Amino acid sequence: MERKRITEIDALRGIAAVIVVIYHYTFHYNERFGHVKPDYNTTLFDFGHYGVQLFFIISGFVIFMSVSRGKSALDFMIKRTFRIYPAYIFAIILTFLVLGKSGIDINRTFFEAIINFTMFQEFFGVRNIDGVYWSLRVEMTFYLMMAVVLYLGAKNRVMLVSFAMLAGGFFIQIMNDRVGGDFWTTMERFSTANYVQMFVIGIMFYCIWQHGPKIKYMSLVVVSIIYDFVFEGLTNGMFTLLFIAIFGLVLAGKMKWLNNRFLLFLGSISYPLYLVHQNIGYAMIREMEKFGMIHELWILVPLFLSIALSMLIVKYVEVPVQNLLYKKYKAYRDKKSAPIVPGTNEVA
Repeated sequence: MERKRITEIDALRGIAAVIVVIYHYTFHYNERFGHVKPDYNTTLFDFGHYGVQLFFIISGFVIFMSVSRGKSALDFMIKRTFRIYPAYIFAIILTFLVLGKSGIDINRTFFEAIINFTMFQEFFGVRNIDGVYWSLRVEMTFYLMMAVVLYLGAKNRVMLVSFAMLAGGFFIQIMNDRVGGDFWTTMERFSTANYVQMFVIGIMFYCIWQHGPKIKYMSLVVVSIIYDFVFEGLTNGMFTLLFIAIFGLVLAGKMKWLNNRFLLFLGSISYPLYLVHQNIGYAMIREMEKFGMIHELWILVPLFLSIALSMLIVKYVEVPVQNLLYKKYKAYRDKKSAPIVPGTNEVA
């Protein structure tokens, strides 16, 4: 029997999004452009970019939940498209317009913006309109892998699928390390070989949630941890262990305090917040620092404005467009599946 969605996971997504935002506004902005304040303190959020790992673990859990209930590869990809593209397209348009009017040194062309609409811009060698879009390429590649799983009718062979993902990533990383060259470098970049272990951990947690902590699931989590330490390094591996511990506590029902309105609210806007915060936030910080707003606490202004903007995107773009698309798609499926009455051209 399928179990209900764990709302604490939504809260974790919101927390991870805010950590990544603050990392970008402090450490990453300082690395790229330099804060005006000479002794700007970025120490607390130096490791904020590791929050993306938590996103990928959550994605493995949530997406495989969708796969386990999926009807077909096409149905799965259509629904994922409805979920991720409305806010994404709006974010591209808004970010492009803001960059065009701002004084920040981030230049993007109209052609690049158009290609970004596909979400496959990196495959075409086109720059992202916003730096955070790199992770969407990773997510999209994972979605395509899961669509193949559905197409092959392998959604119930979760151990084989997960092992194949890790084995494929292992092979690509080894070949890039030992053989090298443009081909294997490109394969490593676009195959999710650097992040496949996170998705597998999420998938295994979904299986543990559904079927209990069986040895086979726990073993593949351990293999994924070893993979992470070997290929991604000590620091990456330590953060992965931290996120696994947190996720384990969530599944054990030990993190119920996450079920509060504010954290769940952050979870509900985490996707548009992730999409719009970086370059728009950088433009805001640049303008603020021109007017002497250089203290670390001033980053709360672009943070709160990004949250407010994300709320508006959810309310006026994401939810209405998704509802419309799902409604149209459901009507199309119902019409297509309705039986034809013999002797007529009408559906019953």
